[in-house]
Amino acid sequence: MKMTLSRLRYRATLNKLGYEELSNGNTVDVNTKLFDFYYGYYKQSLSQSVSSNAFDYLKDKVTIVVRHDDRFVTAMNDQNYTITLPSPNANTYNVASINPDYELNGYDTIVLSLVGGSSNTTNNSSTTNTSNND
Repeated sequence: MKMTLSRLRYRATLNKLGYEELSNGNTVDVNTKLFDFYYGYYKQSLSQSVSSNAFDYLKDKVTIVVRHDDRFVTAMNDQNYTITLPSPNANTYNVASINPDYELNGYDTIVLSLVGGSSNTTNNSSTTNTSNND
């Protein structure tokens, strides 16, 4: 993939889920920051989206491009790794899939899946507009 560093203008964090024991003996989940990295958004064409069954697959997903790092490949196979994107998303994601580029100065294309997001939910709520015109 041909790309320039100027496209990587956003900053995110790779985290690993850990546990912290409280003074009362209970444990709580804690995201431990591993490192910050720069990324850019990746836009797929309509044909790429359709060929990957994207309409359901890409719900609650974000596709980004980063400089190659083997830790992203590790994160795909371990749900304890998360990636936190800054505002306006300000959400936490797991690595759903990755297309690594092992070449020198390579760029990885990563599909992130929203933590706690569901691709099978639909919005069945209806809104009723009531007004008082007295």
